[in-house]
Amino acid sequence: MKLGTFVKIKDIREVDNAFKTVRDMGLESCQLVYKPEVYVREDALKIRAAADAAGIEISAQFCGYRDGMIVYDLYYGFRFNGLIPEAFRSERLKYLLMGAEFVQWLGITDMIIHAGYIPNNPFDQDYATLLSTISFLAKKCKSLGVNILFETGAESPVTLLRLITDVGTDNLFINLDTGNALMYGYANPVDALYTYGKYVRNIHAKDGVPPTDPRSLGKETAIGEGEVDFPAIMRRLKELGYNRYITIEREISGEQQKADIIAALNYLKSLLDEYGW
Repeated sequence: MKLGTFVKIKDIREVDNAFKTVRDMGLESCQLVYKPEVYVREDALKIRAAADAAGIEISAQFCGYRDGMIVYDLYYGFRFNGLIPEAFRSERLKYLLMGAEFVQWLGITDMIIHAGYIPNNPFDQDYATLLSTISFLAKKCKSLGVNILFETGAESPVTLLRLITDVGTDNLFINLDTGNALMYGYANPVDALYTYGKYVRNIHAKDGVPPTDPRSLGKETAIGEGEVDFPAIMRRLKELGYNRYITIEREISGEQQKADIIAALNYLKSLLDEYGW
């Protein structure tokens, strides 16, 4: 099991420092977040060289969107997020296709995406739209040797499982966000692992609490201060035979973020030792 965090690159000239920071915190891996206007091979080679020099393994590229119209809530997000809204779908799909090529240039296999608020009703027109869009994207990614990992939270676990099985390609997997599972109000991550555990290829170790406002996500917290049952998650992962990546996520900035990541690292290491990894 490799423990890591995010490397978010806004300026390619700072790439060496970004990976050194992760290494200096005692981490082994990372998920890359890099959203240029246009992906180019030269940047991929620079990023890979910096990661290799620091001894950090890039486990996945988290490919987001650049239009600035993402809303993380339980209301407007249904109309603005992911690949369902018609106004944004085409450009976002093009960007993901460029991102998949960038993943190949990096020499890795996994691209994480936010698909959007997947409808629970399989006969909903929005579900049909998303199904055809993901099918197209999955086939293009497969031709590049790239897997798609769905970020979790904005759907029930069984709904995400349905989408994966309905598309039916063998390159669709899951990036389990332990905090999102609670913060969106659909499930808890332990139960989610029972539903789709065999598809999990990466994990965001994040803590939080369920929502109490029907329009707002639950609050994210430092690991250990929310309602995520990490010992139960580790036990379930052990049962599933999971031995890949755990990526620590803390959605603040500055020195407190760094301190919380290091504290989470030490806590997760203790759980790995306890459960025999």
